Amino acid sequence: MRFTATDPVRPGRVAALVLTTGLAVALTAGSWVDPGWSRAADRPSGPATGGTEPVATRPFPQHVRYASTALKPTNATQDEMDTIVLDQYALWKATYLRFDGGEGSWIEYDGADSTVSEAHGYGMVLAAYLGDKAVFDSMYGYATHHPSNIGPHLMAWKQTLQGGRMVDVEGGDSATDGDLDIAYALLLAHVQWGSDGIIDYRARAREVIHDIRRWDVAKRFSNFTSGDWTRGDYRRYTRSSDFMASHVLAFARYDRAHAARWRKVYRQITKAVDDQLGLRSRRTGLLPDFLTRSGARWVPVRGRWLESRHDGDFYWNACRTPWRLAVPWLVDRRTDTLAAQRRTARWIRGRTHGHPARIRAGYYVRNGRPGARISGYRDLAFSAPMAVNAMVGRGRAGPRWMNRTWASITGRDYPAITDYYGDAIRMQALLIISGNWWTP
Repeated sequence: MRFTATDPVRPGRVAALVLTTGLAVALTAGSWVDPGWSRAADRPSGPATGGTEPVATRPFPQHVRYASTALKPTNATQDEMDTIVLDQYALWKATYLRFDGGEGSWIEYDGADSTVSEAHGYGMVLAAYLGDKAVFDSMYGYATHHPSNIGPHLMAWKQTLQGGRMVDVEGGDSATDGDLDIAYALLLAHVQWGSDGIIDYRARAREVIHDIRRWDVAKRFSNFTSGDWTRGDYRRYTRSSDFMASHVLAFARYDRAHAARWRKVYRQITKAVDDQLGLRSRRTGLLPDFLTRSGARWVPVRGRWLESRHDGDFYWNACRTPWRLAVPWLVDRRTDTLAAQRRTARWIRGRTHGHPARIRAGYYVRNGRPGARISGYRDLAFSAPMAVNAMVGRGRAGPRWMNRTWASITGRDYPAITDYYGDAIRMQALLIISGNWWTP
């Protein structure tokens, strides 16, 4: 079993604040913790010399030029958007970043002294984009203390604080989503700070990418599996939240000896998206949480396969796909998944009658009438990705929907702190929408 946010925990550790321009949150993540280098090549050879830290080559903000027709909010200035990102990041760190256990820093994800590699990948990606080297190195150090018992350069998927130490629990194997983000974050770090210091970020990224290719990719169809633990028939299944297509394109650039392999993985992602447009998602463009290979197509699973009876629906895994699958068009100028994303943008705008507060936590794909809502409540984990998806919109209604989704996730419909899952997704959505998501 892997983490699913079926019943999101709302820690309430910091009072809810409405995001407004100029919100000053004077919070820090805490003192730097020795990351606990696990490889001799990365260990300092002696006491600190007092040398200066490398300067970030891509400091925040970056204001990346996306695809020419991409939409951005017009109800906030660029400075206002950048301020919201910085303030939210400070609050996010103060709420979720922890140092217990003495192995580096980790992200509290469930209110029960636990973390997962998915959360760790989110944190490392955010620290790299914000140029937060101390937090990044501390988080990387923690990851090296908890390697998977299968892929040696992958991270064990879950730890819990026990007796003052973070201990691997529920199996010591990996989860693909965490693996992918950790590898991508190391590539970002290589660009940000170079790889000539204490940590050779590029070399470490290549090690993780190597293990992803070996353990997380099924040879027969070149699809991502759910982790390095999969064997036999499990390798015929794939999880849509792992469709980080822009990550795969970056891996192909850095792992040139196996670029052809990564291009095959990319094609399977786009094939799975296209297959849904030809099946039960013609109107919505939505993907299910899990898909399986049936003949020449990827199809949604029926009922419960791994996590819930909605494994074949747009639920707590697939909720991230409107964000993940918009990025290749925005930053890589790839149009392979654009048609599906535009279908979703048009559908969700109509489904909610132009009101983002009506986006609901889950919609049927396989196990009910396609597009019908599963639940009657809203959640940031579904709304924030739809705000990124709004960037692909077009037509007269597109800009208004873009503005409304931005307003929705920055204070109109959600407080500044909700729960780990929604807040981590929103943090990345804010980076993208504000124009600060660059690719290594």
